[in-house]
Amino acid sequence: MGVKFNPFTGNLDLIDTTAAAGADTQVQYNNGGSLAGSADLTWDDSGKELGVGGDINLDDGGTYETTVQVVTPTANRTISFPDATGTVALVAGSTGQVTYNNAGAQAGLTSANIGSTGEINISLAGAASTPPVSFTGSWFTGGTATTTKPQLLIEPTGTTSTAWSTSGTGLGVNAASGFSGNLFDAQTNGTSFFSVGSVGNTSTAFAWRIGSNAVAWSPFGNAIAFGSQGGNPSLHLEGAFGAGLPRDSLLWWTPLPSTGAYSQRDIALARDSANVLKVTNGSTGAGYIKQLPVLVSQLPAAATVGAGTRGFVSDATSTTFAAAPVGGGANTVPVYSDGTNWLIG
Repeated sequence: MGVKFNPFTGNLDLIDTTAAAGADTQVQYNNGGSLAGSADLTWDDSGKELGVGGDINLDDGGTYETTVQVVTPTANRTISFPDATGTVALVAGSTGQVTYNNAGAQAGLTSANIGSTGEINISLAGAASTPPVSFTGSWFTGGTATTTKPQLLIEPTGTTSTAWSTSGTGLGVNAASGFSGNLFDAQTNGTSFFSVGSVGNTSTAFAWRIGSNAVAWSPFGNAIAFGSQGGNPSLHLEGAFGAGLPRDSLLWWTPLPSTGAYSQRDIALARDSANVLKVTNGSTGAGYIKQLPVLVSQLPAAATVGAGTRGFVSDATSTTFAAAPVGGGANTVPVYSDGTNWLIG
């Protein structure tokens, strides 16, 4: 036995100099004026590890008291600090994975990660009624052309966008000044089918369709083709044709009755010279304009159609030039309106 000054009480206590209180690694503490050890407070000198089997209270002496609690298999605990100087880093998942709350515990999101250079990679599979990525919040409207930003905005740092619709925008792309690439490019396996350039020009390699079968228009080289079938259009508006057809001509193709496919150029409307319209056979030959004859009684009022309007009648009683046509005869003659009357000629 021996005596030792007890700093907790200020007294000299009798102690057993041959044995410490508690078991091996247990930290000694004052237990009602006597030294004691606890299995909930241990120190591993070899591993330099402090073991705490209960709560740790951190008190800054003010109004804050924070508790670091033990996490057990049956409950999730909270770790907090009295002010912003404390930091706790909890790691879950593999390197680069985004962490999320998984039923109260942290977990790594295997389908999303941040790469070593900061890029965000997302690999998600869609499912019925479940899009992989959704933006479901309300769209903002009613601000100014500057403040009514799109729901999803693609815009480089330092670029200012000031021309958005005040009624709202779903997807917005705003490139920096001087950008000369594509604002949008839709591809299939590396082949571009539709793109929008930096100055608003579009390029497309497919047909625009209305309904399931009817083709409204489709691109055809540097032209627009209407009613395209099998690569050949029924009406073809092009910037320039081949020999015999000037720029900006309208061209019709001849369909084959048996298959519906298109065989050759049939007829074209083209500019012959200033203020002159030419009708051709679609190549270099002549073309014709056919007017269906009607009865004299079926002609509209000459004043209504106006001077210069032409037509054909099939029952004129006379063929005299500039005479007024009278119905009931057997003559098929051309007629024209002088603005007041129909006349033969």
